[in-house]
Amino acid sequence: MTLPRITIVTPSFNQGQYLEQTLRSVLDQGYPNLEYIVVDGGSTDDSVDVIKRYADRLAWWVSEKDAGQSDAINKGFARATGDVFGYINSDDFLYPGALEAVGRAYAAGASWVIGWVMSIEQDGGEWPQLPEKIASPSDWFVRNPVPQQATFWAARHWKDLGQFKQDLRYAFDYEYWLRLRFRGRVEPTIVRRCLGSYRLHQNSKTVAEWDGFEPEFNRAREEYLPMLSGDERREVARKRRHKESERHRLLAWQALKKADVPQARKHAYETLRRAKLATESWRLMYCALRGR
Repeated sequence: MTLPRITIVTPSFNQGQYLEQTLRSVLDQGYPNLEYIVVDGGSTDDSVDVIKRYADRLAWWVSEKDAGQSDAINKGFARATGDVFGYINSDDFLYPGALEAVGRAYAAGASWVIGWVMSIEQDGGEWPQLPEKIASPSDWFVRNPVPQQATFWAARHWKDLGQFKQDLRYAFDYEYWLRLRFRGRVEPTIVRRCLGSYRLHQNSKTVAEWDGFEPEFNRAREEYLPMLSGDERREVARKRRHKESERHRLLAWQALKKADVPQARKHAYETLRRAKLATESWRLMYCALRGR
């Protein structure tokens, strides 16, 4: 089996404490046809020193001011010569054997490969994150179903569909998954193994800037929602109501545990409004009205 050339890009900015593990996780894969590119945004910590230690094993690297994460990744892929593309952030890492699994899947006919990832919490705890449901078109419009650290796609899709949108700070990858699925009509292939990991720390966007994600997610969804049929759009609306109902239900029970009755009643009402036929909604409302 001839394995494809895989290009990995790492965007980097002031995350020197994690960067070496990221670089080693890619370079030490032992993958025989790797092209690794690191694009640093002009870090002022020790990131550049770390990169220089591995410069002879990189296809290209640069440290200069850029317009953000998506700009850095686009800059890297502009120099790429691989058959398969993927990117790993400078505070995340790949698991051993990940690239070989991707290469073999591509060689077997897959053009978009998705695995699962492990999230590393600030206290060192680990939690698996599996791909969300993707069987129905509507599944793509409720949550971001694709774990980025375990996602790789054929270079030809990048050439056909374009690069990441630089006006999106939080949802540029999610928008691209939607573009692949609904403009490119590419069906992902799931490999049943952990390919990568991502860190939850106080400076990561997922932790520090979580409130910025949902508005951009909704913006991306609205662009592709017209591509669904009427029945599929109604299914999206139903699933979104269910998702919001579950969110309010959880918040209501949390409020009751804290004896915050006004908040419990507020969220119980929102749960009931979205899921009137669910027995759990009425039980929650009863408990909220009683205050316990």
